[in-house]
Amino acid sequence: MNTTAPTPASQRILTFLSGGIAIVSLAALAVILIQYMMQVAPAPAFLAVALYGLPVAFILLMVVLVLNFRERRRSR
Repeated sequence: MNTTAPTPASQRILTFLSGGIAIVSLAALAVILIQYMMQVAPAPAFLAVALYGLPVAFILLMVVLVLNFRERRRSR
């Protein structure tokens, strides 16, 4: 029988936070591309979100991955 322990709340929060940041960053990137196609200068806030959002989301997902590995190793 394969029973799994419930995921800690901190890992769930970090996972949803990183997913949300990634979605917002990709949406900002899409807005920037649309503005470039319309020959409008994009707002600096969109540039900042698109530039820093995906790396932050990636780092948060790596933290979740490390926490998951530690939890699995501890449960053995």
